[in-house]
Amino acid sequence: MNILYLINYAGKAGTEKYVLNLMHILAGQGETCHLAYNVPGQLSETVSSEGFACFRFEMSTKKALSAAKKLAGYCRENKIDVIHAQYPMENVIAILSKLFYRKVKVVYTSHLTIYQNTKWKILNRLFTPFDHRIIAVCRQGADIMVSNGVKKDRIQVVYNGVEPKRERVYDRSFARDFGVNDDTFVMSIMARYAPEKGLPFLLASLAKLRRKTDKPFVCFIAGDGEEFDNFAVMSTNSGMSDCVIQLGFRRDSDRMLKASDLYLNTSSKNEAMSFAILEAMNAGVPLVVTDVGGNRDLAETHTVCGKVLSFGDSDGFSDAMLELMENDALRAEYSANALKKVSEEFDLRKLALDVFETYK
Repeated sequence: MNILYLINYAGKAGTEKYVLNLMHILAGQGETCHLAYNVPGQLSETVSSEGFACFRFEMSTKKALSAAKKLAGYCRENKIDVIHAQYPMENVIAILSKLFYRKVKVVYTSHLTIYQNTKWKILNRLFTPFDHRIIAVCRQGADIMVSNGVKKDRIQVVYNGVEPKRERVYDRSFARDFGVNDDTFVMSIMARYAPEKGLPFLLASLAKLRRKTDKPFVCFIAGDGEEFDNFAVMSTNSGMSDCVIQLGFRRDSDRMLKASDLYLNTSSKNEAMSFAILEAMNAGVPLVVTDVGGNRDLAETHTVCGKVLSFGDSDGFSDAMLELMENDALRAEYSANALKKVSEEFDLRKLALDVFETYK
């Protein structure tokens, strides 16, 4: 089967990881995978270097018909069977391409957990009936798709996944590299410095935690973004710079997770099925996360491996961190549960094959 993955920005966030995982697994079982994108980044560089066919073309809602013609031309030339579109704009362009190349099927995955405006609700109602299949990556995402104009019976939930490790490897060497003593409680978070990631809320919660305990702790933040420097100023002004270590973008996040006693997520919105949380669970790290998107599915549904708090509740968030800091047995229980849950519910290969079934 010839499969084309369609994404506007081919960068380095969770959706790009979703696409790359599918391309690797399905190419490994003999399918031919292509990438079509507009804005280049880490994803397009990676797949190009690995020998996958890539097609770059301009995409926008204002020039959707022109983009659809270009996409249809590529699909016709390469005998594409399925376009797997990520996000609403990409889906509109993919559906419009069927005007010029009718043989192609369109599968649409929504990674959004935000309510869209009236314009997009209308577009969803108009275009999603022509999708072959529609995928949501978490239950809340499916509910919000319905609110955004997609018919409920058209949506199939297929979670994101990782390759299960099945055991906790605890290694403090990463923390030692930054001068952190072994008796210091280590927390970590992987997030872009963007408003929706809630990093000022993280800082407020950590400040309250420090007022509640004398135990030394640090929080590693792996990620980059436009607000990086502003956050550094906030951290200094709040007197928390000794507890917060800003790492920038890292390719060795697995080492950071091995050194972590607790993993945090402070997103305020649009956190679908977080790969960062999945990777933390796969390393056996207990969670304290906000109640957005698929976070509750990961931390509490079926098997409990962490605490889920409302965004903005810095008292509750700091209390949850404190409880897990002081309770070794509970952390060990959540760690074992996280590893078990990944193995049973979020096995990447199984979930990728579930996605492949939607192409048929």
